[in-house]
Amino acid sequence: MSAVDLKPEIELWFVTTTPLPAEHDMGAVLGSIPTVRSCSTAGEVVLGADVLDAAERDRARRLASPADAARYVRAHVAARELLAARTGLRPADVRWEVGPHGKPGPVVGQRWNLSRSGDHALVALAETDVGVDVQVRDPRVDVHRLAARFLAPGDARSGTDGDLWRRFSRLEACAKAVGGRLLDVLGLDVRAPGIVRADGGPWRGQEWWVSDVAAPAGAVAACATPGPRPHAPRTRVRGAEPPSPTGPFGVGGTR
Repeated sequence: MSAVDLKPEIELWFVTTTPLPAEHDMGAVLGSIPTVRSCSTAGEVVLGADVLDAAERDRARRLASPADAARYVRAHVAARELLAARTGLRPADVRWEVGPHGKPGPVVGQRWNLSRSGDHALVALAETDVGVDVQVRDPRVDVHRLAARFLAPGDARSGTDGDLWRRFSRLEACAKAVGGRLLDVLGLDVRAPGIVRADGGPWRGQEWWVSDVAAPAGAVAACATPGPRPHAPRTRVRGAEPPSPTGPFGVGGTR
């Protein structure tokens, strides 16, 4: 197989964001309590909220509860640590621009994406634009009502609760891969992974390759990249192994 035939590899990291008992108020969450033990230094370095930038810290303060803030902080600290390991930067020096609908831009050429739900976060590192989504199957959420609002009529009326959660995750991943809004991709046929094509709307003619991702118990996840070319997702659990310093495509993920 030639180099041009190789599937782009997407490195996917699941991160547990469960708050600690000590994180009972916002001061504790954003203070000096250790937040994430670095997996790139064999646990010798503990990273805290101090590696976040001002915008991230302000966002954490605006969340509804200290528990929600703690989950946000843990996810963003972990993303910074993974990006730092890939690019050679310090976690506090990782910088990115944010698109009009919230998509994070490249870090030193490294494409990436982040999703959070419940006590889980999913970080994607790739050589190409990528979108990921993780969804905890929350029994308090009426998934059929959610499907009726966002999924194509044929998708929303068929399938089990689990099928609907997975389809919603695929739809979210497609929107995030192109930096769009969920409302911009309504009507996509996401009943199955593989090639998905927009037949109307702002992204008419756009294609995605969509993969289902094996997620922790009680959750579903998906990954999408723009274009019909298949990708090769590789799922890893943060803390179980160190992040790759360069990845399969070189420092910074440059093409």
